[in-house]
Amino acid sequence: MSLVGKTAALTVLALVVAGGAVNAAAAPKVYVGLFRDDAVAVIDTGANRVVGTIPVPKGPHGLVVTPNGAKVYVSSDGDSTVSVIDTTSDRVVRSVDVGANPHGLAISADGSRVMVSGFGSNQVLFIDTATDQIVGRVPVAQPHNGALSADGRTAWVGSQQQGATALVRLDVGAQKEVARVALDRTPRALDLSPDGRRLYFTVAGQAAVLVLDTTSQQIASQITVGASPHQAPPSADGKWALAVSQGPGELQIIDTATSTVAGTVAVGKTPHWVGQSSDGTAAYVTNEGSNDVSVVQLASRKVIATIPVGNAPRKVAVQPGAITSAAATGEADVALRVDDYFFEPKVIQGHAGQPLRLQIDNAASTLHNLSVPRLGIDRDLPPKSHVVLDVTVPRSGPIEFFCKFHGPLGQQGRLVVEEGS
Repeated sequence: MSLVGKTAALTVLALVVAGGAVNAAAAPKVYVGLFRDDAVAVIDTGANRVVGTIPVPKGPHGLVVTPNGAKVYVSSDGDSTVSVIDTTSDRVVRSVDVGANPHGLAISADGSRVMVSGFGSNQVLFIDTATDQIVGRVPVAQPHNGALSADGRTAWVGSQQQGATALVRLDVGAQKEVARVALDRTPRALDLSPDGRRLYFTVAGQAAVLVLDTTSQQIASQITVGASPHQAPPSADGKWALAVSQGPGELQIIDTATSTVAGTVAVGKTPHWVGQSSDGTAAYVTNEGSNDVSVVQLASRKVIATIPVGNAPRKVAVQPGAITSAAATGEADVALRVDDYFFEPKVIQGHAGQPLRLQIDNAASTLHNLSVPRLGIDRDLPPKSHVVLDVTVPRSGPIEFFCKFHGPLGQQGRLVVEEGS
């Protein structure tokens, strides 16, 4: 997904079109660990405000949300537990005993496993999210943060053992350490690229994001950023990495193809962590020093909201929201909104041979365009205009559509073809 588009801070609409009926779904929520309040704040991304807090044991440290958005897992540094939050009720429904001082959490792409860095217990643990039971343990000295590969087979963990700091590679299936990369400095946060070929990590005392080639296990590049960088997670498409620099209070947007900083956004004081919306358009940065969360629109590289959340916000996780889409069955109208520089929905689903009437509204003061080469469509959309196009869903897909003027900026979408009538 591109980082360019409409901010997810606006209410995400999941459009379901069936004979013209349209239903709106609630906006995703953002969960923020408040280290000094021993609580998790809940932010409504539609309203950009805190709608509740959830008490957890002392010192919430790691925090992840399952890909289906149903559960949030929170480790407590001052305790020995991982709390399981049900996102429907926003209450702790279970507690998993993992040993002393659990630090960072990571979750597999399929949501089946949560990895716990057990700093005080000197082990990495794996929780089965179906049962919320521990299903594996691997000895690692003082693990702090870690990352799981997309297929869930490999894990990387930062060991902070004094005199033996290292990046440790684990075979998840075999439950054992398989490689170790020694470091001169203490590792902080670790994040893997979507293809698993690069590990982005930071170390204490170095103003750079380091990139490890996971095949050769050699440092491939060092990207200079602001002082005291903490985290640099890649975007879902791997084109960008978002580096939080605590010293200057900045979010740096890194072009992963060139390993250079492509943009910088000033956020709050002592930013700690960053979460991204499902569609890659917005970032949520926790600012531990100013007790708030900055909502960054990545297309414009601007802070569009600052949300007070409580004392010492650290970890943050964004509840996945369905990529704004339209699902059509039978002859139906589909509303397609156009603005700078996005389509909403970005995904239209239709059955092979189905007739669709596209009701297109260009809300921008800019000329846009809808091009669908496979369907022979190249239609300019004047500013503030309403255009109607009749199309028939082809027999196979998906089919890409885009604005021929702004497609490279991320103004793209696709029509997904489903079999059957």
